[in-house]
Amino acid sequence: MDSIVFEESVNTEVSTSEFVDKQWLYVNDNNNGSYSSQIVLDTTPLSNSGAYINWSESFILIPLVLQVESPAAVLTAGLGADFMVALKSGYWNILHSLTCEFNNGNIIQQVPFLNVFCSFKNLTSWSLNDVVNWGDVCGFHKDSAKSWAFSGAAAAATLANRPQAGGVGLSNNRNAPYVDISFYGATIAVPAAFGDPITPLGVNRCDVTQATRSAASILSEWNEGMWCRQEAITYSSVLTGADGESSNKGVLMDDGNAAQLFRSYIVRAAQIRSYAIDSIVRLKDVADFFCKCPLLKGSTMRIYLNTNQVSFPVNLVGATFDGPAGGIGGTGALATYGSATLASAPVILGGGGTNPVMFASADVGQGGSVLTPLVDDSGGAAATTAVATVSLSIVRTQFTGQTVVSAPLTSCRLYAPAYTFNPIAEQRYLSLTPTKKVIYNDIFQFQFNNQNTNSPFNILVTNGIPNIRSVLVVPQLGQANGPAGASSTSSLLSPFCSSPASPDPLAISNVQIQVSGKNLFINQLQYDFEVFCEQLVSSNQLNGSLTTSMSSGLISKSDFQSLYRYYYGNTSRSLPSEDGVAKAIQISGTILSPTGAASLSCNLMVFVEFEREIVIDVRTGARVA
Repeated sequence: MDSIVFEESVNTEVSTSEFVDKQWLYVNDNNNGSYSSQIVLDTTPLSNSGAYINWSESFILIPLVLQVESPAAVLTAGLGADFMVALKSGYWNILHSLTCEFNNGNIIQQVPFLNVFCSFKNLTSWSLNDVVNWGDVCGFHKDSAKSWAFSGAAAAATLANRPQAGGVGLSNNRNAPYVDISFYGATIAVPAAFGDPITPLGVNRCDVTQATRSAASILSEWNEGMWCRQEAITYSSVLTGADGESSNKGVLMDDGNAAQLFRSYIVRAAQIRSYAIDSIVRLKDVADFFCKCPLLKGSTMRIYLNTNQVSFPVNLVGATFDGPAGGIGGTGALATYGSATLASAPVILGGGGTNPVMFASADVGQGGSVLTPLVDDSGGAAATTAVATVSLSIVRTQFTGQTVVSAPLTSCRLYAPAYTFNPIAEQRYLSLTPTKKVIYNDIFQFQFNNQNTNSPFNILVTNGIPNIRSVLVVPQLGQANGPAGASSTSSLLSPFCSSPASPDPLAISNVQIQVSGKNLFINQLQYDFEVFCEQLVSSNQLNGSLTTSMSSGLISKSDFQSLYRYYYGNTSRSLPSEDGVAKAIQISGTILSPTGAASLSCNLMVFVEFEREIVIDVRTGARVA
């Protein structure tokens, strides 16, 4: 401390800057209003600006329209139904793949499921301060790791299993904490005007907390990350609300003002909720090249984006409770818990392969329950049902049969900062680095489906890739694991869970990666603490998480064991003589499931990160080599 005080006192402040100007420029896409397929961005206007472009700061704005439609009798304009849907963590989940050409030469190859790898990369490299500064900008708030549940086959038939209210198969879409009210008394009196509060004939008190629940209870956890992402896109200007609950924010900013500024906001109608969203994807979050690229003048890039635009129908069945017969009696307890299922498989536009939208649980008090009011089943009344059609589109509604809604901006944009050097600084810059060798990582993706649990697997990933830097294994549940009688889909397409922003909670034991027949680990990684401490915690973190108080990464050991089961191996350590030598990759291990349980069908998605390089003339932007 004393040394810092002394150095700060004697240091001379330098007020001069290397730059005399910095301006943010943008170019519109080349789609001419058509977004049902690939998005194309051409940076030629930026290269003609005569300034130096810093690509590591650049970002893409993708105007989004998220909408929910349901019959007017169910979804009314005044209904508190603003938190039914959310986007999965990270706006990069809108992207399925990205290709980039630099002066007509490919520098980033097209790889499917790019968003899966981006989620891992950013979860292991962002810090908590990054989340504060950029979380809302990039739509990134990590899903709560312990909030998931799984609905089994019996639930679809009986609707008696509470996880079924969250949706088919894997779900972590409970977007509100549960408040438990216990009633003590022999009977419960219900006023004649149904809908008034239930009045207990005894003591009414809340005596159930997280500390008194079973750790196995679905009510003990909720997905706070999902709620944070919803809060970021749900600005409301409504001046009147139920029971006078309106915050009256619309007095100072209405929908027109929000559209003019293009801040995310909600529009309500009798049958529809729509959300206009200013989604931003930073280039450095989706491709390593942009992190490593120096200041360039005159370079021309062409970026191609395949996107995940989606539409899907959800069938909802409400909960029922044991009410009083003739006004007196009944336990007041829930009799059935309801359900949420896909009426049909999601439709994906834009060349994508994953679902970037989440639908909230239909359990009582959760975001999806507003369409199916709670019903007293004492008189034989059936549970309420509803169908909601959800879609996510770029710029305007892209799906036929749905109400057309448009975002305030009518095109995607690429923003980039243009710097003008101080002449002396520019001369020094060009003399020091007239050409720049850019060394960066690109990826290959491989898919291995239908791997059975509790059976060892040994997979040849690839026969030969040069300059391999890492191997990442992401486990996913297969399509066949949903409840019988319900429309089942893989977790990557499910609106009920956070995948592809997270892996599925599938544990792999005895993990080994072989590079050209040589074991990467001296012993197989058998235990969770070995996988986490030896590999994952230092995968992309600042200083490899070795420097106290100077580190990054958002996955804790508990997060890893609960949900974020990424299996990573650093393969970059090698002799210089091995550079450019193609090497084979083989992975092995055992996917675990409970002893005696039926084998699950699992998919393994494998990403191989490899090194590439180009040499660029920083003054002209020409590719030298």
